[in-house]
Amino acid sequence: MKKIVVVGSINMDVVIRVPHIPTIGETVLAKGQQLYGGGKGANQAIAASRLGGNVHMIGRLGDDAYGKKLYDELVNNNVKAKAVEYDTNFPTGTAYICVSDKGDNTIVVNQGANGRLDIEQIKRYECILQDADYCILQMEIPISTIEYVIDFCKKKNIKVILNPAPAHLLSDETLEGIYMILPNETELAILCNNSGMIEDMAKSLHKKGIENVIVTLGGNGSMLVNEKTTKHFPAMSFPVVDTTAAGDAFVGAVTVGLSEGMDLEKAIEFATCAAGITVSREGAQASLPDRKMVDSYFSMR
Repeated sequence: MKKIVVVGSINMDVVIRVPHIPTIGETVLAKGQQLYGGGKGANQAIAASRLGGNVHMIGRLGDDAYGKKLYDELVNNNVKAKAVEYDTNFPTGTAYICVSDKGDNTIVVNQGANGRLDIEQIKRYECILQDADYCILQMEIPISTIEYVIDFCKKKNIKVILNPAPAHLLSDETLEGIYMILPNETELAILCNNSGMIEDMAKSLHKKGIENVIVTLGGNGSMLVNEKTTKHFPAMSFPVVDTTAAGDAFVGAVTVGLSEGMDLEKAIEFATCAAGITVSREGAQASLPDRKMVDSYFSMR
């Protein structure tokens, strides 16, 4: 099995159900609150592992009750977590997520120990990273760490799959040579300084030397831009309960598809199934589907 290494965040998600997303200055009474394992790094690692991927995780937790619970969640989902460390000075990262009756969400993240996932920790586990086939990155960890990992992967011919969430501007030198970037519409606009239509912005990223640009469009599916094609992939029709982690399911699934030898378009269709199932269920990691469920829908597409 090809090796997938995820370098990224691990959070405890505090999910608050509300009738609608509050506007500035508005107070809304919550319908309930629940705790779920989350963090884009952990979500993508578990998403890929549940779909059969050979997944390793590099991350950082606080030395606290949340941290120990989240570590167990990784291991229980067959993610190899040798490179996940505990930080004695910072708490486990926490995300506060408001989810409306329509399934929309807003998220506020307290980085905690994720902000201490530094270059020195990456260097301690280069033995794990150096023979990876794919490296999945997000942007809930320090930018300096992201840049170091991307540079390391380029030197080792490891395919970088970057989910730029939350979006930060990266230099053209850093972006050049990346195998795949997967922004949503908002992140794409930030990366391109809101410079035009979605297709035009995606093409401008591709021209920076990124081999494949996939823009996730929520209920409108996704768009692929590369040297060969510009193609739209429609979303699957699922009832929307909670959109949290849908993008993470997509990232994990497309990586697993590629690692199994699917061509890119088939891998995107596979990922579309995984993301669709995810939005029909509540929570982040709790909503991520297993391989049997995704295959059952994938075979009917």
